[in-house]
Amino acid sequence: MANVVIPTHANGSEIAVSQTFLALRRLSRYTYGVMLYFAYGSNINLDHLHDYLDTHGVDPAVIQVTERTHLSDYRLRTNYFAPSHNAGACNIEPAPGNYVAGVLMIINESVRDVLRIKEGYPRHYTELDIHVFSRKAKRSLRALTYVVTPEHRLDTDLPVTARYRDLILAGAREFEFSQEYQSDLRRQLKIAPSLKIQAPAKATL
Repeated sequence: MANVVIPTHANGSEIAVSQTFLALRRLSRYTYGVMLYFAYGSNINLDHLHDYLDTHGVDPAVIQVTERTHLSDYRLRTNYFAPSHNAGACNIEPAPGNYVAGVLMIINESVRDVLRIKEGYPRHYTELDIHVFSRKAKRSLRALTYVVTPEHRLDTDLPVTARYRDLILAGAREFEFSQEYQSDLRRQLKIAPSLKIQAPAKATL
């Protein structure tokens, strides 16, 4: 039976995780310093995510991608103004009957700490406990994800940069999201004009 060796902390301590239903159940309780993370938006692009981790001193190899999955009764939005690229960025919000496609990953505390930097936690994005269905575990599992804080969540969706859009679409192709979902992404992710977008008053830093 295959094992996955995961460094649990920056000091290099490791555990071996058996890729079984029982292991996923344990991970869903955030034990041993590892946790399940539901990635959406640009974080489904592994090259992009790996580069960011590497830049911040965390070995990307510690991430273990388990499977493509989806979060039921939520929808994808771009109702956050990202000052770093002066355009919109992804968020998710409850929406009965809809779903958000994403990627389930096993991460450790060091990766989570870098994700917090990337997402502007806790001021811009906050952490949310969700449940997503795992085909491997054959049940719903608890996972961590990030959503925009009420103070920075806008009423309307904003256009995104061409690069940001390309990152998401490339990730969707890599993980073979349904063609229908990929088409929805292409329609939803409108590209920002070359002129700078004025930051909405609610999103002012």
